[in-house]
Amino acid sequence: MAFSSFAFVITLAFLHTAGCYPVTAKGNTITIDLIHRDSIDSPFYDRSMNFLQRIGHAIKRSISSAKCFNAYHNPKRSTYQTQIIPDHGEFLLNISYGNPSHRLLAIADTGSDLSWIQCKPCLKCYKYKGPIFNPERSTTYKPVACESNTCKAIGTIDANCTKTKNCPFDESYADGFVTNGTISTETVTLGDRVLPNIVFGCGFYNDGVFHPTWGGIVGLGGGDYSLVSQMRSFVPGKFSYCLIPFTLTNGISNMSSKMIFGDIDFGPNVVSTPLVPKVPKTFYYVTLEGISVGDLRLNVVSDRSKPTKPLKGNMIIDSGTTLTTLPREIYHEFKAALKEAINVRTIKDPQNILGLCYRYTKVTKLPKVTMHFEGADVEMNRDNMFMPVSNHIMCLAMRSAKGSIPILGNIAQMNYIVGFDLENNMVSFKRTDCEKL
Repeated sequence: MAFSSFAFVITLAFLHTAGCYPVTAKGNTITIDLIHRDSIDSPFYDRSMNFLQRIGHAIKRSISSAKCFNAYHNPKRSTYQTQIIPDHGEFLLNISYGNPSHRLLAIADTGSDLSWIQCKPCLKCYKYKGPIFNPERSTTYKPVACESNTCKAIGTIDANCTKTKNCPFDESYADGFVTNGTISTETVTLGDRVLPNIVFGCGFYNDGVFHPTWGGIVGLGGGDYSLVSQMRSFVPGKFSYCLIPFTLTNGISNMSSKMIFGDIDFGPNVVSTPLVPKVPKTFYYVTLEGISVGDLRLNVVSDRSKPTKPLKGNMIIDSGTTLTTLPREIYHEFKAALKEAINVRTIKDPQNILGLCYRYTKVTKLPKVTMHFEGADVEMNRDNMFMPVSNHIMCLAMRSAKGSIPILGNIAQMNYIVGFDLENNMVSFKRTDCEKL
């Protein structure tokens, strides 16, 4: 789903990092702000909820996300369904469709491909505060024909084609929400950049419970018809983001994280690991080889009965999932090794969800923790491993995958520029102070 949503504004091309070397946007790029759904700047922000409640909801969304990834990878499934719950997205974006431009706020989802919005005439729509997109008023709207290659690739070929000649789509989600309508093309505007002929779903029937400010979903997965893939006609097939961490005292910062579409120069001190092509193409797969606590290295193996190399593509990187889930065979060993190295009395999670919790003032030092990916060692500091669950308590933001595919969640990625090179199938990490971008 991960779920990992964004708000678009054009910003400066030079991004100052925590070190001496700037990360530089090169040539044709689009830089945007990412607004966390629990930020005070987010329309999802609920003033009636306290800090503890917001954190609890984020954790529960993350657990639901992991379950959805598992459902998506169920080999018994014979038909395509998007299994990421859209209301569980962690980041927001402003995006405009049509000419004249129709602006709305949507969930950005690295765990799905097809973008869609509500459209008139709306046979059934969830309650939405803003105006609903009317394709008849746009001079650039065009439904996709049933016989087109696009429809054959992503549409639902059924009897409706013979009636309307337009390509239908039907998306269902793990929380019971469904949307269906017409696969179409439209002009999309991000900041001041106009992107013509973007494929999306115009949803005329949308049944489910959503936040009334949420206008649709923007697919940022690796499939051919995600927004990221379609933007390769306008900018290089690369995108990067830098996520601002939780603070142990104030929770989620009201500053915006950043995302860049296009090429950037990372400078020195960057590590890279291959993206592993797998089915479905939606997700960004990498190979986790092991994790170290101090000098103790715990290796991921495909067969516990004998030393073997890990399976390729055994972990998903997802910006929309809060928690990291580790392979079951090493999670408990990692947790025990970390607890022994910290050597401070643990306390109970107030919400009874996470384990290995401490009063954060008592933990004065942490062992060096490194996640070993194929060709890349990524060091985890306090902000990458622990999340605040109250004003005084922090808990390990990692869980066992319990048979699901492991996920590198957004806490583990915070204060890193994470760059996806879809042209060369690589993902890169560089330690950065994301608040200074």
